[in-house]
Amino acid sequence: MSNIDKKEIRSDKWMSLLIKTGIPIAIISIICLWTGWYFKLPELGNLFIITAAIALALGMAYNVRFVILSVRQIKAKQAKDK
Repeated sequence: MSNIDKKEIRSDKWMSLLIKTGIPIAIISIICLWTGWYFKLPELGNLFIITAAIALALGMAYNVRFVILSVRQIKAKQAKDK
């Protein structure tokens, strides 16, 4: 099996967009969780659930996109070697 170039895959514009949106949303989610727990604010618990779901969906999209681009890269290298 061929090695994949992770730098090339991560430089994809959609991968970059998923990272730039997913990480801040995940940070907001964690802040909501801890702040809501500390100050006993159930509204922040609801916001945590929403932001965590969004962060999870973005993470899954990132992983799916990574696999798709990896498979494309491997197929292109195999076609080039033939």
